[in-house]
Order: sequence, then structure tokens, then C-alpha cells
Amino acid sequence: MSSNQIGGFFNRLEASRKYLFGSMGVLGENNNSIIAGAFVARGPDYKPVIDVAPDWESYDFEPINLENEADKAYFEAALAWDLEIDGKKWADGKNFK
Repeated sequence: MSSNQIGGFFNRLEASRKYLFGSMGVLGENNNSIIAGAFVARGPDYKPVIDVAPDWESYDFEPINLENEADKAYFEAALAWDLEIDGKKWADGKNFK
């Protein structure tokens, strides 16, 4: 079900396709999962690119500082589909490109 939620969110982001690249995934197992990922947006302000999707506020967005080792590790793991949060491992994912 969560994977379908990601697919629907990506469909609603269609108007921003040329301004956005990202990877989102389901971490965990059935009935005990979270959705996480990372996006790269053209320009410093991500909100106008993301808010074309009416449900964008359902997710938490924050800028990633690649100078910070923890942020860099999160970003690399999200794009490589190796992300693990609170013991929940990457189960399924989708790329938005």
C-alpha cells in the first residue's frame, strides 16, 4: 500500500518533472513501515517545485547539507536504496526522474 502511495505522489508531481529528481522508498514490513527518501530540486527553494502535489504537506521536507556527514550518508543511502531508519530496512522504492 505504501508503494502505491509513493506512485500516486509521483504522479501528482508530474508538473515538476524537469525541476526535480528523487528517490523514495518503503522501509520496514507490512503494517510496520515508513516512507523516506531524498529529492534534488533545481535552485535553492524546493517548496514551489514540491507544492504542485496537493498532498506534499503529508511529508516532511528539509534541506540536506552535504557538508554534514550524517546528511551525506542519508542522501547516498536513499539514492542507493540502502537506507535504514530505526532498524527498518529498505523494502521497495521508486525513482522520480
